[in-house]
Amino acid sequence: MRKYLLLLLMSTLFMAPAAYAHTMDKSTLFTDVPETTSNIQDIMVLHSIGLLGYNGKDMALNPTDNLSRKDFASWVGGFFGLEGATMDELAQAAQKEEYISSLEGDLTYKEINTALFHHKLELENPDATMSKEEYIAFLMEHLDDDMGGHTLLQMGGFAEGPTGTIEDVVTGDETGIIINGKTYMLSGHPRIFAESTDAKSWVGQQLERSIFTTAGDHHHGHDDNQKGHGDHEEGHGEGHDAPATNAATLQYVQFSSTQVAADDTKEVQSSNATPREEQQTDETTSSNSSTVWVIAILVVLAAIFAFVFVKRKK
Repeated sequence: MRKYLLLLLMSTLFMAPAAYAHTMDKSTLFTDVPETTSNIQDIMVLHSIGLLGYNGKDMALNPTDNLSRKDFASWVGGFFGLEGATMDELAQAAQKEEYISSLEGDLTYKEINTALFHHKLELENPDATMSKEEYIAFLMEHLDDDMGGHTLLQMGGFAEGPTGTIEDVVTGDETGIIINGKTYMLSGHPRIFAESTDAKSWVGQQLERSIFTTAGDHHHGHDDNQKGHGDHEEGHGEGHDAPATNAATLQYVQFSSTQVAADDTKEVQSSNATPREEQQTDETTSSNSSTVWVIAILVVLAAIFAFVFVKRKK
């Protein structure tokens, strides 16, 4: 009888709603970046590939501050999969590999051109420093530039992913989306631009942009002619959330901004509802809440009954 009681108590654990862990959405990137920020999608793209760091949660971006050489070096170290467990170690590794000459002071456009673009960009003011906002805009402007057969995305082992209507989703230990009959799995720590991180809510929505990450195809170098920085392939570091195999997974998914805006509009409409509509909503919410409470009470009563029955059997 004790076994039955234990099973009954354990069954209550399954009443909790399912949650999808290890995801970051537009509300959990940086403490000082609201969901309504005008360049939130750009921030999410660069965050997903590591060029704004990987551990942004519970950290401030300070977008109007100048970008320091040290911060940039640590991001570059993560982007290229250099060895290092901390931001300081990654920055030192990037300096050792000559992606940057110094960790002191603020970054210049010339130094970005050297570290990420093979000196191929024509700059109006190469010695100018920049704020983090300006850095974000600059990288997004040149993210898809061809640098002799590969782009900045490809240098980090990333590639543009599928777009289209989400026909179905895969849930469980891993999450995936199905477009045109083909399944695409998400990485272990994806960045998601959507109204909800609940994969089941994505069915029928339009995937506007996605980015693959793989374990290979990583161009580790900023100068094809510089010693130690050839155009060889190298796997990611842990920061890229690469899978154990070479199978590509989605590191970033961005649903139609129109769809997200529509969902936001629903929230505004809800806030502007008439007293009668609010009453109907409250009644529905109250009814659902009552149902949950009734089930919970029944479970507790069943547990008490089982406990009393066991005591009597003794």
